[in-house]
Amino acid sequence: MRFHKRSTTPSYFSRRDQIRLFRLVAALGVIFLAMLYASREENWYWLTGRPAGDPARQQAKEAPREIDFNVREEPKLNPDEFRSEPAPEIKVPEQVISQLESGEFDVRIDPRLLNPVSDSTLGIKSHEANALYYLLAKAAAIPQNVLEQSAEPAPPFVVVMTESPKYRGTLMKVKGQLKRLKALPVEENKYGVQSIYEGWFFSKDSGTHPWRVICTQLPPGIPMGDNLSDMPEVQITGYYFKKYGYASAAGKLQTAPLLIARQIRWFPQTKQTAPSSSGAVKYIVSLFLVISIALAFLIWKFMVSDQNFSRSRTAKLMQRPDMSMESLNDIETVDINDVLKQMGQQKQNPPGSDQSDQQK
Repeated sequence: MRFHKRSTTPSYFSRRDQIRLFRLVAALGVIFLAMLYASREENWYWLTGRPAGDPARQQAKEAPREIDFNVREEPKLNPDEFRSEPAPEIKVPEQVISQLESGEFDVRIDPRLLNPVSDSTLGIKSHEANALYYLLAKAAAIPQNVLEQSAEPAPPFVVVMTESPKYRGTLMKVKGQLKRLKALPVEENKYGVQSIYEGWFFSKDSGTHPWRVICTQLPPGIPMGDNLSDMPEVQITGYYFKKYGYASAAGKLQTAPLLIARQIRWFPQTKQTAPSSSGAVKYIVSLFLVISIALAFLIWKFMVSDQNFSRSRTAKLMQRPDMSMESLNDIETVDINDVLKQMGQQKQNPPGSDQSDQQK
C-alpha cells in the first residue's frame, strides 16, 4: 500500500517554471548588488561614524572658527629707530644633510630653525630667506617618492590657518586644482638653488582662498600661466612654512598657507569623454549585460521548446478529447431506482439460498 504520491520530474517547459527561474536569477543579481554595496566602507559611516584619522571627521569635529586673513602691518619707524630681526635658537646649517649614516633619507626638520619665521607678514622677510632656501634645498635633495611616503595628509584648511605655528616645518601633502604657475627670480643663496617656481592652487576645503607653493622642479608638460582656465589636478608634498601675506587681484592684502616643495605632482587629464567615478562600474555593467543575454537566451530556448513540443505526438496524446453533449447521446442510461431495487432483492435472496432450503 502506498501512502505517498510518486515523485515526478518537474517540467521546466511550462510558463510557470520559466517565471520562477527568471525570478531566481533576478534575486541572485539583487544579492550581488547588495554584497557590492555592503563591501564599501564609506557606506557604513552613517552607522559606525568615520574613522578617527579621517580628515573629514577631523574637520567635522572642529568648531566653526573665524579665520583671520588680514596681513599684520608693522608700525612705521622714526628716522632714529631700527627694527631688530629675531634670531634662530640654532644656526641654520651651511650644508644640507639629506641622508643619515645608515643611508636612509632624513626628512625631519628641526623646528628651532624656523623660529624667526613670522605669520601674516607681507612677503618673505630678509631674516626668513635663509630658512626658506634651506627648506628648498632640503626638499630638492630628497627623492619625490620618499617625500610623499613620509608626508601625512594636510589638516583641514581652517586648522592650518588658525594654528599655523603648530604645523610650521611639518611635511604634509594636499591635493587641489592649480590656478597659477610661473617662475620666480632666484636670490643669491649658499645652498645652490638655481631655479624656483611659484604656484597657487585651491583645495577642496579652502573655498575661494588659495594655497601657495614654492618648488624647485616642475613635471614635463605642466601648463604655466597667471590664469589657468583648465585648473589641472595636482598634489603638493612639502614643508609648511608660514601664513604668507600677499596682495590679491582686487588690491586687498590677504594671507595664504605657504608650502615649500621639491616638485608639483601633476595628474594630466585623460581623453576619456565620460570618465567613471569608480572602476567597478564597468564590471557591474558587464555583469548585467551577461545576465540579460543569458536570460534572453533562456527565454528564447523555452519558447522554441514549447513550439516543438506542441507539434510532437506526445502533445497530441496529452490533449483532452472533445467531450461535447452530442457525444453523450449514444451512451445507454440506467435508472438509479431500478438499480437500488435490484440490490435490495439480491440482499434478501442471496445467491444459493434456494438450494440450501431444498437440501434441508
